[in-house]
Amino acid sequence: MNLKGSIKSPAFQNLIIGIIILDSIILGALTFSFLKNNSILIAIDRMCLLFFCIEMCVKILVLRKEFFLSKWNLFDLFVVVLSVLPTTIIGNIAILRLFRVLRAARLSSSVPQLRFVIAVITRSIPSVVSIGVLLLLVYYIYAVLGTQLFATAAPEYFGDLGKSFFTLFQVMTGESWSGAIARPIMQIYPYAWIYFISYMIIVSFIVLNMVIGVIVDSISEIKAQKLEKEHNNV
Repeated sequence: MNLKGSIKSPAFQNLIIGIIILDSIILGALTFSFLKNNSILIAIDRMCLLFFCIEMCVKILVLRKEFFLSKWNLFDLFVVVLSVLPTTIIGNIAILRLFRVLRAARLSSSVPQLRFVIAVITRSIPSVVSIGVLLLLVYYIYAVLGTQLFATAAPEYFGDLGKSFFTLFQVMTGESWSGAIARPIMQIYPYAWIYFISYMIIVSFIVLNMVIGVIVDSISEIKAQKLEKEHNNV
């Protein structure tokens, strides 16, 4: 097997995944106060970074132009370059640590299943944005309506538009909305249940199912494209 084949082999990919997982564990361990100055962990972290640097150099030398045609390779290169930037260039140790933590994100480019999930999310973004605009419109209409209807009865929840937005967000998450918000208001306005139930149906069921439908469609499209590509390569 030549060097190019070795780089693309499952064994090498599994090695990279193993190093990324090890490095992620080390980075997490270094956040504990009693371990942050541990020389062994710091040494392992630096060896992992050295491995990533060598990996990038070897891939660039072997794959050449092919390396830069892959967005995942460019992402890996970007993360590794940020990780090796000295503090003198960045000027902020907190930002430097943030860049180093990004090395854990390389797992998303190394595991095919995660790459598939990211591809699905990326393809779904335009449709999800449209659904988000619809959700925001529903959110706004109910916030204005809630402020007009319940500002006097429950000023702490619907006293102004900002409070109404926050209350509706709490209702959407299902956090104690029935006992803490809806029922006290219903003691004053018995038909307030229509407001809350209709909001929950629209937001929690209809809109959520629309998002799920978009994601399912994206999964089907990507799988169909993958099968077509494999068929054409045969």
